[in-house]
Amino acid sequence: MTNNIKLSVILFSASILATTLVGGSSANLPENMPLHTKVLWGENGVIRKLKLAPNTRQEELRLRVKMLQLHQKIALGSLGAFFYQSYLGKQLLEGNYDYYNRHASMSKVVWSSYMLSASLSYLAPPGMLYSKKLSSMKIHRLLSWIHFAGMASIPWLGFNISKSNNIDDRNAAIELHQNVAYMTLFTMSFSALLSFLPY
Repeated sequence: MTNNIKLSVILFSASILATTLVGGSSANLPENMPLHTKVLWGENGVIRKLKLAPNTRQEELRLRVKMLQLHQKIALGSLGAFFYQSYLGKQLLEGNYDYYNRHASMSKVVWSSYMLSASLSYLAPPGMLYSKKLSSMKIHRLLSWIHFAGMASIPWLGFNISKSNNIDDRNAAIELHQNVAYMTLFTMSFSALLSFLPY
């Protein structure tokens, strides 16, 4: 009798697991998905309508893990490059214009690697569970909107420096560019630190 109960529990657990992981139906999707994830991966999400989604929920979860691991690696590289670019920008402020071309070149590297990393995170399939509670990952996601806005505006702010007509406008443009860059660097750094903490 005991073996029959054990077998029943194992079969029941296996059927629940199979229902959760296999078959890309909307019943397998988690509740409380972030809005952008719902728009892309929800029951009527863009990726599902375009038939780009993997065939099973299990394949979606594998894809998610790969995308988020690559996101972490590229983001850390981007953060390191951003620190170096900030150093170069500080050198320019101190009058060392030998770094101008390198600073400009690094801006393309930092911006491109950041946007690639952000795309991997924002476009990843939904996770298994989204909690309403505050967690390190939820703060990480909230900070991502701040540093994304900063990173999106930094090239435009840098362009405004070169288009300034007088010294006061130029100094104001430099100060705004620098402040937004530092705010972006800080929120990226804090966000990276949070990704290493337990949920």
